[in-house]
Amino acid sequence: MARDPAFNTITRTASIDTGLAAVAAPTDALANPSNDDLIAAALPLWPQGSAWGSPDGEAVSLTSVLAKFTRVLLDSFVWLYARAFRLALEASVQGVDELLPDWEAEYGLPEDCFVGDLSTAQRLSELARKVRADAINHPEQFVRVALNHGFEIEIEEPAIFQCGFSEVGGFHTVGPSFEETYWIVRVKDAGVTYFEAGAGECGYDPLFSFGAAEQILCLLRKLAPGWTLPVLAPWIYLDTLVTEDETPIVDEYGNELLVTLNN
Repeated sequence: MARDPAFNTITRTASIDTGLAAVAAPTDALANPSNDDLIAAALPLWPQGSAWGSPDGEAVSLTSVLAKFTRVLLDSFVWLYARAFRLALEASVQGVDELLPDWEAEYGLPEDCFVGDLSTAQRLSELARKVRADAINHPEQFVRVALNHGFEIEIEEPAIFQCGFSEVGGFHTVGPSFEETYWIVRVKDAGVTYFEAGAGECGYDPLFSFGAAEQILCLLRKLAPGWTLPVLAPWIYLDTLVTEDETPIVDEYGNELLVTLNN
């Protein structure tokens, strides 16, 4: 992504969620059969003859006692076929349902960054990403990962001032180049709690905490390239300065004056 000579690169747009390919689930006549689907094939399995209700090869009547008895035997196969087919679909991540815990154990899921239970949709999304081994290396992809876990974030990539490129008075700061290894993550609607004298416990309660936002930071740090380190910062809103009658205040060039509001 091209850098701006005056501003740091900020990304709020999530990448397109390709998800799983929309492929119809395989099915056949035995995927979910009924008793009526099996009775016609089951009756010829009995011996032939008058004693069995099929003199001279005549078809057995579906209202006969033998047919009713056969239906009772078939009920177990109706369940068995449907059950076996359902389990066969579990062999693909696209059909995972009751074997989700087993799939997660195989791929080291669910992530230990999150406190509490994730929704089934979130667990399936994370499993699909692991199975596909998606490469996460663009800010928009990190925004998508956070969004899939219920967090709306923005990512700011700091740029150090460079002579011949950066603009004086811009947002590029003076400092060592290694500061560009940090990228700032802001989580929308994240609450910040501070250590309170008389209420907090020294050595246990942090000086300040971003609460649930620290869970997504944990995941982003696992996925971030090895030479980078995500850090949290409050979400910043830009608002226009106005007068008492709500008229925007502008500078000498007619540009509206904006102020930053921390979340």
